[in-house]
Amino acid sequence: MLMTRCPVQIVLVLCCVLISAACVGKTEPDVPLIFAAASLSNVLVESAELYERETGNRIEFSFGGSIALANQIAKLGAPADGAFVVGREAIERIADADLVGSNGYTAMLFNQLAVIGSSDAEMPDDLPSLLDTEGRIAIGNPDLAPAGSFARQALESAGIWDEITDRLILTSDVRAAATAVTTGNAKFAVIYTSDVASINNSSFNKLLTIENGYDSINYFFVPIKDAANSESVADFFTFLAGSAETKRIFNEAGFRWNVHVGPPSGPASPAR
Repeated sequence: MLMTRCPVQIVLVLCCVLISAACVGKTEPDVPLIFAAASLSNVLVESAELYERETGNRIEFSFGGSIALANQIAKLGAPADGAFVVGREAIERIADADLVGSNGYTAMLFNQLAVIGSSDAEMPDDLPSLLDTEGRIAIGNPDLAPAGSFARQALESAGIWDEITDRLILTSDVRAAATAVTTGNAKFAVIYTSDVASINNSSFNKLLTIENGYDSINYFFVPIKDAANSESVADFFTFLAGSAETKRIFNEAGFRWNVHVGPPSGPASPAR
């Protein structure tokens, strides 16, 4: 879903998020439901298929912007058995609601930002060079998706945020920002490097990897406290962390694993 910077449109999107959260349900009570960042959709679906082949157990997902998902869990009581979200704000909203399972959460993966552009876009030398280009720039909405918060940090660090705000298209999540470029609605987008590998479309080019100017992009995996299927979620986590094949899936998609990842060991504060 695309949004301009119009406050009314942002309010409408937030209302849609709340309504959709209230309607979320599981058709099969014994199948765990994990709320997960949109940037993980391809790799988690592929990993879940591998998990089902090897164990006979199924996993279902609800994908979206991590902050929006965390709000659905923490404020609306959405029926998630686990969460796999990106960024400090999302995991802290779940922790502040006292919904972290007894095994805690783990910073499992990390990522980076990249600038993509349409196939005819001129490659900027760096982020400040975006000021010398023309066309709309898509980012995740910072109020809904951590990718938008990280993009804003990077653009502020580059000293250009105030000068390009009138060119921004705010989207519901990072995948929607990428789609804005591939569909011709934006000239550029700031997305995760992992999303570059997931786009099967020749109408864009990766232009620039952004290596600094924003907080560490960590992905946190957490079973939800008192959820009916939290143990099954923990089993899936152990499978992800211990399978060489799932690590290959994530690595090929552009994600990187934290060196000492293992079963959750307690609710420590996420590192910046």
